[in-house]
Amino acid sequence: MKKINLIGVTALFIFSYSVFSADYEKIADKKLFNGEIISEFKLTNGLKVIFLPRHEAKVLTFQTWFDIGSLNEKLDAKLKKTGLAHLFEHMMFRGTDKYPDGKFDEITSRIGSDKQNATTYFYRTNYYESIPSNQFKKLLELESDRMANLKLDSNILEKEKGAVVGELRRALDNPGRLAWDELNRTVYEVAPFRYTVLGTEEEIKGFTLEEAQYFYKTFYAPNNAAIIVVGDTNEAELMNLVVKFYGEMKPQEVPRYVMPEEPIQKKERKVEKTHAQATSDILLVGYRIPAVSSPDIVPISLLSTHLSTGMESRLRKALVDTGIAVGASCGVSNVPDYLEFSVSLAENHKADEALVIIDREIEKLKTQLIKKDQLERALNQELLSLYNGIEDNSSVASMLGDYLMISGNYMRGFEIIEQYKKVNPIDLKNMAKKYLKKEYRSVVVVKPQPKKSSRS
Repeated sequence: MKKINLIGVTALFIFSYSVFSADYEKIADKKLFNGEIISEFKLTNGLKVIFLPRHEAKVLTFQTWFDIGSLNEKLDAKLKKTGLAHLFEHMMFRGTDKYPDGKFDEITSRIGSDKQNATTYFYRTNYYESIPSNQFKKLLELESDRMANLKLDSNILEKEKGAVVGELRRALDNPGRLAWDELNRTVYEVAPFRYTVLGTEEEIKGFTLEEAQYFYKTFYAPNNAAIIVVGDTNEAELMNLVVKFYGEMKPQEVPRYVMPEEPIQKKERKVEKTHAQATSDILLVGYRIPAVSSPDIVPISLLSTHLSTGMESRLRKALVDTGIAVGASCGVSNVPDYLEFSVSLAENHKADEALVIIDREIEKLKTQLIKKDQLERALNQELLSLYNGIEDNSSVASMLGDYLMISGNYMRGFEIIEQYKKVNPIDLKNMAKKYLKKEYRSVVVVKPQPKKSSRS
């Protein structure tokens, strides 16, 4: 599962307009700080296309994003359970009548596909690969075929259920995964973030072929999807191929859901668990924060960078350099929306010891302004992440897709990094006072299981 790191690219919007063709509409061109231009299109069937041309190398990244994840299926009147979105991610590699089971992987391997995979999360499912650009037409043929003509039958469904149950059991063997699942259950009492993306073993085994067919037809529709292309092609070639392979797909009526309103938290929540595979304490602390579209997310994100990024970060110096922990971090999680502190304690040190230190650092943020050079360091850490990631086609495409699915605005990450420059120490102090209150937080501790005593 992936957590969103609020890094981005400074962007300057130069113009936004609409141009129609027979099969698609050009929505806008948007210029980045380095002169690159992102173009946005929309087919008449609702399919979104986002394109960033790059010709330095004869390669490109292709990603398909579907606006469907475990949140949707839990709220869907015909499903009311989780796990099918992730199960379907597996099903998408199992073949069509034109390209039977195994052929997709065989052909993509032959045409040089790299980093081919898929992920499912609370709010989206995405599929991605990178290829030599001269194989773009063949890739679009394969990708569009499985989006429209996936072969669903009971035998394949049962095989993939078994694979996913095995994945779930492996996840449950990880104490860190248990801690994160418990944090979501503790932070959220009503919203479906409290249910794991993988679902339960009972839910996975219980999915029917009829439910899978409903899911596929409803949510894998062009008006519920976005294609993102970064690399060596041009607008004419791209849109001619997209229209050819995707233009005849029919839009569907996609259910939209109202997220249940989460009650305001009025007191600290704390959960302790044990795990057979844990060798030392794991501490997670979550503070509810606003959604990524809120202006407050900008100083909150920079505050988390100040606390945990780099050799001079506060948590590293207070917890890791002192030998209390082997790892300590703080990061913004969007969907679910909370600021998460994560500490892996060293042996012979306890979670309560780390929590006292975290409280001390938070109190400093509330009562003292951070120094100008500390704020500058945090901003430079974000810029370093930007410059390290901007050259990678896959990283840029993933950032665009994540923000599109989270907020409907694929440029949001770019906006955030630009807004960082306007943040001052008073903003960080105000955010700490506003959101980092004990009564707003949830604390999860996972401890090693006590060793059984043996009789001599």
